[in-house]
Amino acid sequence: MNDSEARRRELLRQTKKLYNEDSFIPAVHPRYGNIYHDLYEDGTTQQSKGSFFFRLSLGILCFICYVWVDYGKINVANVSSDQIVNQIEKQMDMKDIEAVWKSL
Repeated sequence: MNDSEARRRELLRQTKKLYNEDSFIPAVHPRYGNIYHDLYEDGTTQQSKGSFFFRLSLGILCFICYVWVDYGKINVANVSSDQIVNQIEKQMDMKDIEAVWKSL
């Protein structure tokens, strides 16, 4: 990196800091995301983490709750674990699917 490029980057960083324009990143097509981040970020911001572990934890929690309800034969909101299994295994035909879409 030569002196003029370093100077431009420093001026851009100072201008962003002055006008507080670094609070959000505009929508950038994923194909051009790396180019945008290389040009306009100085590396001080942290990348956001994905939500995989949150979704995994939520799924495990739901499974544990289902096993607990099934093992204890507990009704939650007047629904038993057998009714949950029946609804999951229920095959829907096109009339049922159309009725659900129309009700939305």
